[in-house]
Amino acid sequence: MSGFVSREATLLHRSREPLDLHGGRSTSDLLTKAVKDLENLVQRGSPISPSDIPAFIDAAKHLSTVGLDDRKFLLEDLLTLMARLPDGSTLAAQLQQIIIDILYKDLPHPPSSYLALPNPASSVGPPSKVKYAFRSADGSNYNPLFPTMGQANSPYARSVPSTNFVPSSALPDAGLVFDALLRREKFEVHPGGISSLFFAFADLIIHSIFNTKYPDFTINQASSYLDLSILYGRSDQEVNSVRRRDGTGMLWNDVFADARLLDMPPSVCALLVLFNRNHNYVAQKILDINEWGTYKKNPVPTDKEKCLTQDDEIFHRARLVNCGLFMQIILGDYVGAILGLVRDGLSWRLNPLETFRALDHELVPQGQGNTVSIEFNLMYRWHACISEQDTKWTEARFNKIFKGKDFSTLTVDDLINAARTITPKADVKEWTFGNLKRDGNGKFYDGALAEILQNATGWSAAAFQARGTPEVLRVVEILSIEQGREWGTCSLNEFRKFMGLRPYSNFKEWNPNPEIYTAAEALYTDIDNLELHVGLQAEETKFPMPGAGLCPGYSISRAILADAVCLTRGDRFLTVDFTPFNYTSWGYQDCQFGEDDGSYTGMLTKLLFRTLPDYYPADSAFAFFPFLVPPFAKDSLAKLPESPVHKYNWSWPAAPKDLIVATSYQDVGTVLVDTENFQSGSDEKIKKITNDVILYKRTVQKLLFSDQNIRTWVHCFQYMSVLLIREKSIKHVGSALKYVDIVKDVINLLPVYWLADEILGLEMKTKNNPRGIYTDQHLYERFANVGNYVYMNTDPGNDWRLREASHKTARHFIERIKGHLLRLSGSILSVDGISDTLIGFLAGRNNSDGFLKQLLADRRTHPAEQIAASLFSEVVPTTALYSKAVAHVVNYYLDENQTEARQDIARLSTFRTPESEARILVYVREALRLDPLVSGVIRTVVADTHLSGGTKVKAGDRVVACVAEANLDKNVFGRDPVYNRTPVENAGIIGIEPYGLLSTRFFELTITQVLGVIFNLKDLRRAPGQSGKFNRFMQKSHYGYQERVYIDPQGRLSPYPASLVVQYTV
Repeated sequence: MSGFVSREATLLHRSREPLDLHGGRSTSDLLTKAVKDLENLVQRGSPISPSDIPAFIDAAKHLSTVGLDDRKFLLEDLLTLMARLPDGSTLAAQLQQIIIDILYKDLPHPPSSYLALPNPASSVGPPSKVKYAFRSADGSNYNPLFPTMGQANSPYARSVPSTNFVPSSALPDAGLVFDALLRREKFEVHPGGISSLFFAFADLIIHSIFNTKYPDFTINQASSYLDLSILYGRSDQEVNSVRRRDGTGMLWNDVFADARLLDMPPSVCALLVLFNRNHNYVAQKILDINEWGTYKKNPVPTDKEKCLTQDDEIFHRARLVNCGLFMQIILGDYVGAILGLVRDGLSWRLNPLETFRALDHELVPQGQGNTVSIEFNLMYRWHACISEQDTKWTEARFNKIFKGKDFSTLTVDDLINAARTITPKADVKEWTFGNLKRDGNGKFYDGALAEILQNATGWSAAAFQARGTPEVLRVVEILSIEQGREWGTCSLNEFRKFMGLRPYSNFKEWNPNPEIYTAAEALYTDIDNLELHVGLQAEETKFPMPGAGLCPGYSISRAILADAVCLTRGDRFLTVDFTPFNYTSWGYQDCQFGEDDGSYTGMLTKLLFRTLPDYYPADSAFAFFPFLVPPFAKDSLAKLPESPVHKYNWSWPAAPKDLIVATSYQDVGTVLVDTENFQSGSDEKIKKITNDVILYKRTVQKLLFSDQNIRTWVHCFQYMSVLLIREKSIKHVGSALKYVDIVKDVINLLPVYWLADEILGLEMKTKNNPRGIYTDQHLYERFANVGNYVYMNTDPGNDWRLREASHKTARHFIERIKGHLLRLSGSILSVDGISDTLIGFLAGRNNSDGFLKQLLADRRTHPAEQIAASLFSEVVPTTALYSKAVAHVVNYYLDENQTEARQDIARLSTFRTPESEARILVYVREALRLDPLVSGVIRTVVADTHLSGGTKVKAGDRVVACVAEANLDKNVFGRDPVYNRTPVENAGIIGIEPYGLLSTRFFELTITQVLGVIFNLKDLRRAPGQSGKFNRFMQKSHYGYQERVYIDPQGRLSPYPASLVVQYTV
């Protein structure tokens, strides 16, 4: 019922909106917003409850005095409040700004104290003539006013000066402390369902910003920024070791710069390899798109200096984008898991990057730089959480390094001496991990990487707890304790005071477990003597609750958010320089969170689908929730209102079937025509978006494309072409010239107006019907998404978004068509019938009743929903594909070398005879042969069969039919299949089944009329510059074939052309 009310409120609002928003965006009225807010409340839960009151009282009393009592969960309550408030809530936005301001200012910028004086250092990076933003190799120049802030090989900062320093002689032995407070007694499964992969990713963060030098523990050899220096290196020499420097901006395959990670569990290195692959993916995309037209490829510049200049720019822009994705994974997946947002099905995320002003109107600082401190270095040693499987791996590694020596007897000197003997190979291209082998191109096998990562998702991490660290890491923990003492680190209570938390008054308050607090008291005597590292790791831990998913100790839980905000907000390349100009338009869009992508604002999902698409099925829970063990994630989502559990595949991902590539005209034709042996999957996708309703395709096809109706439709397309060109054209001042976006405003909208007015009964908002509901561009976008999902998309990373959008579109319009059918069948007193009558009265009627009556007459005994779904499924998925086909033909014949052909089409169209139309269709087929609707399609083999030459294909195999390549088959189209050919015989392969608007007779009869109207415009030619060209580029698809991809006005990639402006005279 709520869905019905929401739909009706939305339709009413759209009807009342003005016809022209003058470039603005639609906003919800009070009724629509109220209904949406109510839906949010049901789905997300109440933002606040009576149990939250004590936390707010405590804050009012103690915030500026003794500090907050974090056992009352004020921070969790505020985060939950913001996450559950309605989208666009002003209160949520204001609260977020206040909290970010507080968290950022938790730490001083710049730091007020260092372990040693920072040494002035020269800038490292590309030459000064470089005019684009770039990350230097060593982290210098992040703050131009303080160029060495956060630079690699600089001293650590000290956030908290200690005035309660305890002499080393008075402190307990570090080994004794470990054995009494930290040593694991038994493995405890993480209570928040956190997977081992979460802590593998945490390792990437930790090693990106911490690399303590030996023997000078005061120096951090890493930069203080999330710059992926573990991948790229922290000096020019290291950076050059991973780069190809060949003009493409790419890295060597599957390499990284930081050898320390080779001693981490294999999942850490496997994750980092994905970032290597993502860098190369981004670099290739930047080169292919060539946004400013300054890059050269195939071949790259032969001049060495120009080649390196091009390589530098692509490399640095790709690094910005890769680090941007890294940062968004931290904010989306990592912080989302820490706060339990994914577990609770909440897509809201804390956004520390935005620019805003404080209450006094002063800009809240951002991009000022950062220097990591010793306190946070000690905080991030989360050895207690290592999984059972990674513990076994670590034990095997230590046994090999230390030759089987008892872990309990290892000393710090043993560890340091062993580190000196472990020297990786000089060439990073020879590094390996987890017993993986590189192939001839230097890449690791995708299946091996996927197995490591999927295992890490399936393995539960251990709980944070005192006595939770495996004995194998005893010597590492002893080193941590001794480092903290050598640094003169503050005590736990001093750290809590610094963070605005109430200090502990006794050991029992710190950890109420009698065994723990009595042991700690025996070792330290006074609670104020409790060391920071030990106090953080053995503190009482949180339990899973709204706003808490990681469940560490209370002090870590508070501090980790402040650190996340400072690391991201202090980095200018993630804030003030995080712009489309620096990242490129596509790169900037690639770093943005997706909406309704199935992961609740995760970004690691994109990385997994992009780099290992064959090993993560499009609906795999292992891809959508990689930081939660699948059983826990499934149980958590099952508890949500309108649980989405059934939309995911919870099984362990299976190995992909064999992939066979078909390139010849004969084989590709066979694969596309033989639908019994080669399944497209389009029918299955239509079932998903229509809820598997029984469809009557043949009935719809018979009526829709009857001789009488087709004559009507042809006239509609011819008339609407003329009308749209006239209405959408703009004048050239001072001349007879006119301009029109022939794709966006004419070709794309032709089938939309036809469907809305003549077939589906959708009330269009036009000059003649200003109270209509649907705008033409809005309908086109929704129909285009359906076509993309059903017929075109092969990227698992886009599957969820397109499926959900298509399902939403299908349900909405099937309900609308169903209402029309019920009204026309006499069920006017039904809810849908009454609704349809009222909407028709308010928003106007059109000509669709005639065709809908034909459908009812033929299928009167069948449910209206089945008839509506049958009609929707027949026409909507091919709407944008029809427009794309027409746009490709028009674009092809607008070229100067096709002037004669274009004029011939215009002349032939005036005859309107079967013979003249047949000759026009020869031109159409030739244009679509050279510029097909799709460059390749994927089919699944249903039964064992074979292709030409005896190539066997087995049931379950996937066949890649390379349509564009088949259309250039020299055995069919001659020695030069592009030029010097008379297009008479052998039509090319379109690549899409001839259904819906691509049904042969309908398509051929309507396109000839549309081309006639367009090509008969006087003095027709392309508009000057880029406006008169498609904004598209050629790329190599994941399946190996070359494909043309379009770029929309926002810089996003699309399978559809968005614009093509032409000019003509009147």
